[in-house]
Amino acid sequence: MKDFYGVLELERQATKEEIKGAYFAAARKFPFDRYEVEFMDIRGAYEVLSNHKTKEEYDVVIVMSNEIKEKYEKAKEFIREGEVSSAVKVLEEILKDNPKLLIVRALLADIYLKNNNSGKAIKIYEELSKEESENAAFSGYLANAYHIRGWQKKAIKAYERALELDADNISLWIGLCDAHAKDENYDEAKETIEKALEIQKEISFIAALYFRLIMLEISFGMNSSISDPIDKLVVLAQNNSEIKEDIAWILCDIARYFMQLGGAEEAEILNNAAIGILPQDENVLDTKKEIENFNKYADLFGKLSDDEEIKQEIGVLIGLEVLPDSVLDLDEDGKDALAYYNEYQILSQYDDYKASIQKLKKGYPEFYELIRDFLDKAANDGERRKMLKGYEKHSDRFFELINGSPDLFKGEDGNLDDGQPAAENFNEVVTFVREEPKIGRNDPCTCGSGKKYKKCCGN
Repeated sequence: MKDFYGVLELERQATKEEIKGAYFAAARKFPFDRYEVEFMDIRGAYEVLSNHKTKEEYDVVIVMSNEIKEKYEKAKEFIREGEVSSAVKVLEEILKDNPKLLIVRALLADIYLKNNNSGKAIKIYEELSKEESENAAFSGYLANAYHIRGWQKKAIKAYERALELDADNISLWIGLCDAHAKDENYDEAKETIEKALEIQKEISFIAALYFRLIMLEISFGMNSSISDPIDKLVVLAQNNSEIKEDIAWILCDIARYFMQLGGAEEAEILNNAAIGILPQDENVLDTKKEIENFNKYADLFGKLSDDEEIKQEIGVLIGLEVLPDSVLDLDEDGKDALAYYNEYQILSQYDDYKASIQKLKKGYPEFYELIRDFLDKAANDGERRKMLKGYEKHSDRFFELINGSPDLFKGEDGNLDDGQPAAENFNEVVTFVREEPKIGRNDPCTCGSGKKYKKCCGN
C-alpha cells in the first residue's frame, strides 16, 4: 500500500493543520500542471488523511493482518499491469469480509471509472457520499464520475458540495471549472477560476488557476483575453523564484499547443513571456526557435502543400525541415524512417520527379535550398546509384521502423499499403494536430528529473 504519510512527509500523529501544510508544501515541490502523476499521489494522500474517518481507517488498514495487506497490494499491482478484472476480483474478496472499508470501496470505484464503467463507479461513489456526507473527497470523486459520464449539471452540484467542505483542494476548483466549460458555460467557468483565485493563498495553486484560465479562454476562442493571466503569471514568477522555472516551461508547452492550432501570434506572446522569466533557459530558447521557424515558413509551406505540381514525397521532405517537432509528432527514429522512405522513392523513380524538382527550384527557392544537397546528388547518375545502394543496404532497419509505425506507414487494414507508395498516407502526418500538447524532445522529462526528455529516460 502506498504510504500516504511518506508521500506528504508526515508522522502518523500529524494534526489536520500539519496535513494541510504538508499538502501545500508537496504541491509547491510538484506543481499541478507540470507533475501530474506526482500531484495525483499528493492529492490522494491529502484526501485520505485530511478526513478524520478515512485517516482513522487508513491507520487501521496499515496495521491489519498480512493477508488483507497482501491482497490490497496485489490489487494495486494488477492495476499497474492493466489487469483490471483481476484487481476487481481481489478487491471484492477483501470487501466480502470487510464490506465497510471506505478506501477499498473508493479504489474499486476508481478502477471501474478508469475501465469506462462509470455506471458502477457512480453507484459506489453515491453510496460513499451518502454515508460520509462530510467527506469532501467522496463528493469530489462522485463529481468527477458524473463529469466523465457527461452529466455536467450533476457534476457541478457535487463539486460545489465538495468545495463547501474543502475549499483548499485545487482539484475540486479545476473540476468545477471543467464541468462548467463542458456544459458550454463560459461565464460560470471563468467565474469559478476567479472565485478560486480570491481565496487561494498557495502560490503553486494560484499559478495552476491562471494556466487553467488561459486554456479556458483558448477553448472558447477568447484568444485576445489571454494577455491578462499571462501578465499575472510573469509577476508571480518574478516574485517567487521557486516556481519561476515551472511557470516558464508550462508557458512554452502552451505556446507549442498554439503552434499546433496555427496560432503563431499567440504562441509568440506566450513564449515571450517565458523569455521574460528565464531569458537564458535552453528549453525556452528552443521554443523561440521553433516559433520563429514556424512563422517563417508556415504560409509558404501551406502554399506548397496545395501545389499539385509538387509531388507529395518532396513536400514531406520539406515538411520534415520546416515543421516543428510538436506539429510533426515524430521522434528521431520516426523522422529518419519518414525521410528514408520518401528519399528512396525519389531516387528509385527519379525521372518522375524531375519536373517537380524544377518547379520547387523556381517557385520555392527557400525550400529548395533546404534539401539542395540531396537533390543535387540525386540529379547525378553516379551519385544516385551510389545512394540507392546505401539506402538498400540499410533498408531492413528502416522498414522495421515503418512496420512499427502503423499510423504513419500503413493503410486502414493495418498492412503496408503496397498498392500505392506509403507516402500517399503522409499528408495527415505533416498537418497533424494533437488534441493535447505532446511532450517534445526538448521538454522536461515526465519522470520528474528536470532533465530534457531527449536526454533522460523518456518515460
